[in-house]
Amino acid sequence: MEIVGAVHGHSTFSDGRGTVQQIRDAAADAGLNFLILTDHDTLGPLAEVGEGFHRGTLMLFGCEVSPPTNHLLVFGAETCPDRSQAPQAYLDDARSQGALTFLAHPHDRGVPLARIPSYRWDAWPIEGYTGLEIWNHLSDWSGHLQGIGSALRALRRPLLALHGPDDETLRLWDDVGQRRRVVGIAGLDVHDVRIGRPPFAAHIFHYAYAMRTLLCYVDVPQWNDDPQAAKADLLGAFAEGHLHFANRELGDARGLAFLGLRPGASPLSMGDEGPAGDVREFRLTSPQPADLRVLKDGRTIGSTSGRELLVPASGPGVYRAELRLRRGGRSLPWAFTNPIYLR
Repeated sequence: MEIVGAVHGHSTFSDGRGTVQQIRDAAADAGLNFLILTDHDTLGPLAEVGEGFHRGTLMLFGCEVSPPTNHLLVFGAETCPDRSQAPQAYLDDARSQGALTFLAHPHDRGVPLARIPSYRWDAWPIEGYTGLEIWNHLSDWSGHLQGIGSALRALRRPLLALHGPDDETLRLWDDVGQRRRVVGIAGLDVHDVRIGRPPFAAHIFHYAYAMRTLLCYVDVPQWNDDPQAAKADLLGAFAEGHLHFANRELGDARGLAFLGLRPGASPLSMGDEGPAGDVREFRLTSPQPADLRVLKDGRTIGSTSGRELLVPASGPGVYRAELRLRRGGRSLPWAFTNPIYLR
């Protein structure tokens, strides 16, 4: 069963402007099945608000371990790791609690125009993380502001200011994937930032807007109104990489499928690993016409425009797909699948 939701947001428990109640209302208004808030260095909402369904949206609480650099998203922990530890130590702390761990905005550029430093990940080598935040909305939007002109254009048309995941992050994803599964997600990093003062104040990525943008589409075995069972199914699917992510402001990505076809056996799907000799070809299916391409180890091995693409398998490797949509004469990044790994 496919469900859709958002991860990586901040409330008044850290540096966000909205309360948990306001944020979960925004998620419910957007029709999301789940939302995982990740306030900086605290799981206060877990104790004070509590997890559960609200108007059909499952609200869960993780945290973002936030030293000056090397931020870590943690899902499913009971306590937020201490950011004063070394990065490997606070990652291991989260893992010891059975939590999922994602390197947040690993190649963040910062915003020199506003004297905001880079929050990139630089503690290499690092081992044992679940995955990477491949596409971070705030980092993408802000990282390309080069001057007053680009800033004004980005404020006026934020959709066109998105460039997609950082190339360096994609290369890292493909490289690590050749050794083990590494799950890719998209995050909002929403704070509801305000610039200026009334009547000239501008809100950047307020919660209601953000819930319509970078979302995760997750395949779960089932989805019911038992919050603990739903949480277990959701985090289990995240752990296995059974998801794709997309900018829903461009178009809803429900129904997107990427499969490794195996004669006489059920297909492999996103996040799955299998022997190279078992898969004959890959099939990418889009819910709407798009520019489609399949990549192996970061290199394009097939592309077309339309709703379906078939590409022969060519031995061991990390196979994933990217989709773009044309809007206003431009080709814009839209959806990215998790890989299928042939070993």
